[in-house]
Amino acid sequence: MSEKYSFPKIVEDLRSNYMTLRNRSNLCSPSGKLAYEVLSERVGGRVVESFWYEDEQDKAAFGTFVRLVDIPGSLSGDILRSRRNLPLIEGHFEINGDVIRQITNPPQPPNREEDSEDLTPILARIPEIEVDPSRHFTKKGRYRSEVGNLLKCQGGSCPGTPLSPHIIQLLGKSPVGELVFEKLDPRYLALDRFCSIAMYKKWILHIIAALKVLHSLGTVYRDLHIENLLFSRDGQTLVLTDLEGRWGRRSAPEIVLEDTLDSDWTEKSDIYDIGIVIKCIIYANIPMASEVEWPIPPPFDRIVEVCTRTNPAEQPELDELEAMLAET
Repeated sequence: MSEKYSFPKIVEDLRSNYMTLRNRSNLCSPSGKLAYEVLSERVGGRVVESFWYEDEQDKAAFGTFVRLVDIPGSLSGDILRSRRNLPLIEGHFEINGDVIRQITNPPQPPNREEDSEDLTPILARIPEIEVDPSRHFTKKGRYRSEVGNLLKCQGGSCPGTPLSPHIIQLLGKSPVGELVFEKLDPRYLALDRFCSIAMYKKWILHIIAALKVLHSLGTVYRDLHIENLLFSRDGQTLVLTDLEGRWGRRSAPEIVLEDTLDSDWTEKSDIYDIGIVIKCIIYANIPMASEVEWPIPPPFDRIVEVCTRTNPAEQPELDELEAMLAET
């Protein structure tokens, strides 16, 4: 492959083209207002995206509400795909296809009630360790399921024996009761430093290996997305974090979009999310809306296509994905 068409050059051009579209779109900042809440719903068989924009005078309140019905080829569909801008209209409004209507009484932003659980009993099983900020990061645990999932992935004890090097290991608890983990690089430090077919294949295989362990334990990850990927400093190891197993992504079409815990997450919805996270790795970004179209270069286009098939029965199993990667 010539330098002109090398994989890193192709990825660089794709990222540049997307950022040009993103920076030109007024759907979100920087060219538009800051959307501090976005909600996806399915209404009448169509995806509806709702945006609550920040009030420029009162940061604690929302200023404008906009609802866009995804109809490909229409004004609303083009806006969601960054092909056209929101029209400059005062007040709250909805765009359904090419029809624009004002909204007099906009809905309030979603307000999920705090549902953290008392972790005192399960934390009693976790040894207290001294935290070294240069080697550790800490977080406040919210759900018993997270600590339980972490312990299952390391043989039932802490620090235990990890079943996979690609699942974050719980090292202990801090003196104030926070969960303690090894300090690793977040995605924004890794994705701009590494770009090769070999590295991306390695990372995808690491994701598959981690999911295999979780699924073997009867755990659906639910929350596979780019912000939950951590990396070793040399980029050679990818690690999944945030094993809450409670709230999660709603990318797969069979997942209920309403804000409920009973949303039908399955092992196949995890596989669907592999396709989405591959896109985000290649673009080193998160799309403004799920409708944004991101061309994927070979050899990963085929992997993304099979993972994101709308019929879960037509998606590959994790072993089949491994075999496909071995052939690329």
